[in-house]
Amino acid sequence: MYSMNNRITRRRFLAGSLMGVVASPMVISGAALGKDGTLPPSERITIAMIGVGGRGNHSIASMRPLPDHQILAVCDCRRDRAVASQNIVNQMYADRTGQGSYSGCVIYDDFREILLRDDISTVWGTTNDHWHGPMFSRIVKAGKDLYGEKSLSRYIAQGIQLCRQVRDRGVVFQTGTQQRSQTIFRQACELAINGYLGKVHTIEVAVPRGEAFPCEPPSEPPPGFHWDMWCGPAPFMPFDARRVSYPCLYMISHYCAGFVTNWGVHHLDIAGWGMPEVFEKPFEIEGKGVMPDKGMTDTWVMWRASFRYESGLHLDFSSTGDPHPQGCRFIGDEGWVHVNRAGISASTESLLQIKLKDSDEHLHLSPGFADPYTAHTADFFRSIRTRQDPASTVESGHLATTLGNVCDIAMRMGRKLKWDPVQSCFIGDDAANRMLSVAERSPWTMES
Repeated sequence: MYSMNNRITRRRFLAGSLMGVVASPMVISGAALGKDGTLPPSERITIAMIGVGGRGNHSIASMRPLPDHQILAVCDCRRDRAVASQNIVNQMYADRTGQGSYSGCVIYDDFREILLRDDISTVWGTTNDHWHGPMFSRIVKAGKDLYGEKSLSRYIAQGIQLCRQVRDRGVVFQTGTQQRSQTIFRQACELAINGYLGKVHTIEVAVPRGEAFPCEPPSEPPPGFHWDMWCGPAPFMPFDARRVSYPCLYMISHYCAGFVTNWGVHHLDIAGWGMPEVFEKPFEIEGKGVMPDKGMTDTWVMWRASFRYESGLHLDFSSTGDPHPQGCRFIGDEGWVHVNRAGISASTESLLQIKLKDSDEHLHLSPGFADPYTAHTADFFRSIRTRQDPASTVESGHLATTLGNVCDIAMRMGRKLKWDPVQSCFIGDDAANRMLSVAERSPWTMES
């Protein structure tokens, strides 16, 4: 709805920041010279995709308008998915270069082999949530820049460790909270953070409800499905087709905390972007929800939770329609603004016409692409070249994930809890703190 600033920071390499070797058979003179919208091989960002289901293939499509990449590998524990994505990648570069064919993308079924390749500088981690912590940790330890999908980690303790590792290793990490690269979300947050709504006293956040699924009899994994690798750090359970299907897998706590966190991350992140107090200050939380009473799923179907801060700020978080509409609403004593992926609205039209002053806080501006996924990807590529933080840092991803996980824990405990974001723990509640982590299945523990 609103134009974005199309200026992109001058791209440059720092010495040694990217490997320039491109292991591919592509020999096209125009592309090699950087013509026709492509960059020469020495300047391309060399990428491996790990996890190439729906989200992984969407990420590949989001790269299509951008000139500065080359996907050298795809990895998935389901062979059919890896082959399908390999074909998509090869066709994308064949189309780009004007050649009849391209065959520079290699398939792996074990992501650790990718991490040994010096010619791959960057990894896209689009696996299931339960893999994020242990896998992202290994990618970071290998010194690769990383686009890591939300939720940042399945458990809070994993996210704490991952944030430290990213900073210790000096890699660039973009969390897949692409709403930060969509103009209307930035606009809503800038209205809130700069006081145009007056003093913000309430934030209402709502995300899609969860679902319940019945149990299904175990069966043999289909050919080419590496089931043990799919389970990874989660308990090894008998295979069944429903367990690994969308959205059922998001509703099983071994693999995900449910939509309270997996979807919650998106709009909780916007709440914290527009009001940093949400992330930075202690709060009390209590809530109630509806859990399936039978079947294989064990995460919240509906919920409503209340976060209360010492300043008086109140964050009211619910599943959509219980009672809030989907999105994030900042409510101040002089007006409100509501934003979701469908659009932005406000208490008065004049709020949406405000032009920020130079003295106002201007939030991170991603490159100007209409598609937020492409804009978010372009922002990541820019950060790789400048070595500066992207729109969604590892810390922002962790903090938004933490809010969802803290909510989940409070409702499971059935009582009011107090959260300290500095110490990253519940205050005076050992039982709740024991839920910050679980024992991971060997050998897929977090890398130190």
